[in-house]
Parts: sequence; structure tokens; C-alpha cells
Amino acid sequence: MRNNLYPHLKTRLMLIAVISLLLASALNLYTFGISSGFLINWMRSFFVFFVLIGFTVMAIVPGVNYLISRITGN
Repeated sequence: MRNNLYPHLKTRLMLIAVISLLLASALNLYTFGISSGFLINWMRSFFVFFVLIGFTVMAIVPGVNYLISRITGN
């Protein structure tokens, strides 16, 4: 099977996943502790953090950078 992801993109996604996992773990342990629904809450918060950080890093920041460079003519 051919790997379709570029190495740089794969590295970024792995870094975002690790950061999201650490943030989700810290948030759930601090807020709820280890309760009966820990795994579900942990996965939900991981998904939310992953989507928010990923969208910000991979879409919003490059988009704003492109627009500003286009407007200023650089």
C-alpha cells in the first residue's frame, strides 16, 4: 500500500496528536479525576483538542499568512 501522507505532514499530525493527548489527559484528570466515564470523556476531549489545534495550525495560520502576504505584496 502506498503511503499518501507527506513526511512533514505526518510529523505535524503526530505532534498535534501528542499535544492533544496530553492536554486531554490533564484536563480530564484535573476536572473529573478517574471516574466511571473517564475513557469516553478522555476520547471526546482528545478529539476536540485535535480538531481545534489541527485546524488552527494547518488551515487558519497559513491562510492568514497567505492573505497578509498577498495584501502587502510580499
